Amino acid sequence: MKAGLLKYAVSVSLCLVLLLVATALLEAGKPPPPPPTPITRTVTMSTREDWDKGDDLTTMVEPDFVLVNELGVDELIMSIGWDDFEPSQGNYDFAWLHDFASLADTYGIKLRPYICYTPEWAGNGEWNSPPTDYQDWYNFCYALGTAMSTHSNIVSYEIWNEWNDELWWSGTFTEYVQLLTTGSSALKATDTDADIIMGGLVYPHWEAIDACTQGTVEESYEIVPFHCYREWYGTRDSLESYLDAQYTDWFVPTVNENGEGESIWCNEVGFSTLDRGEEAQRSYFARAVPYLFASDASLGEIDHFDAYEIKDLGPDAPVIGPDDIRYLGLCDEYRTKKLAFPTVAMWVSLLDDRTITTPVNADVTLEATSGRFGDEYYYLIYRDEGGGATSQILVIYDKRNTLTCEATLTIPGTTCTKWNIDGTSEDFTANLNGTIISNIPVTEDDVTILEVMP
Repeated sequence: MKAGLLKYAVSVSLCLVLLLVATALLEAGKPPPPPPTPITRTVTMSTREDWDKGDDLTTMVEPDFVLVNELGVDELIMSIGWDDFEPSQGNYDFAWLHDFASLADTYGIKLRPYICYTPEWAGNGEWNSPPTDYQDWYNFCYALGTAMSTHSNIVSYEIWNEWNDELWWSGTFTEYVQLLTTGSSALKATDTDADIIMGGLVYPHWEAIDACTQGTVEESYEIVPFHCYREWYGTRDSLESYLDAQYTDWFVPTVNENGEGESIWCNEVGFSTLDRGEEAQRSYFARAVPYLFASDASLGEIDHFDAYEIKDLGPDAPVIGPDDIRYLGLCDEYRTKKLAFPTVAMWVSLLDDRTITTPVNADVTLEATSGRFGDEYYYLIYRDEGGGATSQILVIYDKRNTLTCEATLTIPGTTCTKWNIDGTSEDFTANLNGTIISNIPVTEDDVTILEVMP
């Protein structure tokens, strides 16, 4: 075949492939997504912990509030069990919850409870079942919202948890939509200032979110959350592969286009230390925050990060799921801090309640000056300092090699701080010359974090 004809044939074949891809997407009801663009937004961070109704506030709750303060966050996710607070039909018992919310307020903690756990009398006898009569669910949510509306530190209500997993919800997606819209209607009728959060998804599940963006369902919630647990279970797929094409090409466009552009949260991020140890958990949190806030895969779509959770469960405490779940705490069961605690606290000090932009990583270039890159990752975050000034947070790590590198930014800086994953820091300004940072150490299995001020 002549070269000209070969080029023509290749061109036609490529066009046919592209046409088939585009046709497949259109036939699935989703046009090819536009390229993502960075988004400027204010991000928030939280942690979570669960208690049982009646737990002693002085000995079992208040020490955890102290740890929340030490972590630096002012938002806490916790559970409200329908079975606990309406043990029999129409018998509402919110006395302990009132005391709990008041105590949290004295520590400056805003509460973001999720409502879960069907009482035996209201469903088929199982805690994860849909209610037999959704009017019972409406009545509970209305009573809860009315009772707790006096607590201004309750800033949202999340409707159930991990409803796209039969472990947590034995009903269908359609039944969850009814649970969501009914509960939201009741809560909005009593406390219009509190946001309604869709129940956190086990992962960014397109079919699940699509079920909640039909008709006017999206009017029932303001926030779409999903969870992130990687590297400690199953095949231990890497954190950096989590936000895949389903997230970028299907999940996010569905939220933005079919819904009303609701905020996307990652409101459970955790790592069990049962068989991997504390160093692995620390590395995970050092990488998870910049990955979820700043990777090219997310490009600014995630507004909130939640570190699961304050402390481990005791050996006799019941768990939903495998035994690994007992060891997800940032502290052990005796509240001794694990290595990851100061790592999360460091990220809180750098990003919580700050306005950030996550540019495409092309805004920074790296060059190895000693050794070579093997399996490198890098993220850049622009942080608004007010008055038109912008600081930069650059994160670099390599999973395979140890080396020294030089980074070239597009925005010059005047001072530079190197943060270590143990939460300590050191002045690195001597290595900064305008837009160039030199002699940056990159150590295998470590994470280098540089804060460049304008």
